[in-house]
Amino acid sequence: MKFQDYEITVYNGVRDTRGHRSNLYNFLMQVEYDKIKELRESNEPARRKQIKLSLPQATISGVFAPTRSAENLVKHSGLICVDIDRKDNLHIENFGSLIDDVLRHIEEVMYAAHSVSGNGYFLIIPLKYPNRHKAQFEKLVREFQDMSINIDRACGDVCRLRCQSYDLHQYINLNAKPFAGVYREPKPVRPRFDYTSNGEDEDGKVARLCREIEHFHIDLTASYDDWMKIGAALSNLGEGGRQWFHLCSSQNSGYNAVECDRKFNNLLLSTRRISLATFFYACKNAGLNIK
Repeated sequence: MKFQDYEITVYNGVRDTRGHRSNLYNFLMQVEYDKIKELRESNEPARRKQIKLSLPQATISGVFAPTRSAENLVKHSGLICVDIDRKDNLHIENFGSLIDDVLRHIEEVMYAAHSVSGNGYFLIIPLKYPNRHKAQFEKLVREFQDMSINIDRACGDVCRLRCQSYDLHQYINLNAKPFAGVYREPKPVRPRFDYTSNGEDEDGKVARLCREIEHFHIDLTASYDDWMKIGAALSNLGEGGRQWFHLCSSQNSGYNAVECDRKFNNLLLSTRRISLATFFYACKNAGLNIK
């Protein structure tokens, strides 16, 4: 397919909420060079932001009406646009030559160019299963991570805006292969809990309370904030607190073992300290005997 064959919605700046139908060719090739050049050369953050907000924007993944929202997707273009920002990839020494060194060798990349700031890249990739947009994006994230490249996760939004840009050395491959990867969430495996402990030290106290939490199906994680606090408190036990975080989380109907592990990993690395007393306090409020 040619760029002219891909229908998208183009907006006259970010304040335009309705936009108009156009095609990918017009958006990529009919560019306001002078404005973009001024943005890249300006050292004034306020002016750079002002120019960026005024430039044409587009929803590369399709046509939206009457306004831009995921619920108002009229027609998916079959494309996804992803960002590779410099700030997320400081470990890449040859970042300035990423298109020639890496991106042009990926057979699913249809278009690659510098972003409007000139400090990052955006890629346009055809999707084999556009009706599974989010799952394909999640798989893309992981495949790029395998290449030590971090993609901006906000790009998973089907109605995400792309600011117009230009690159004298843009890469185009109209024969790009549609990306076929689909991320499938691993089936949660209910962990087995080890209640053995030596006496009523803190570990033993937590084990005893968790046994009662499971027995009486007490949910201490009704809200996200509650869930985070329980996890943060149990992270004081180090890796030993992981099984108890799973146990407490599994009392909630929204329990997801993968997300639970991911959250606990983050909490172990966090410098924000919530003491184990928060867990005991929540147990007391739930009617459990903490003594």
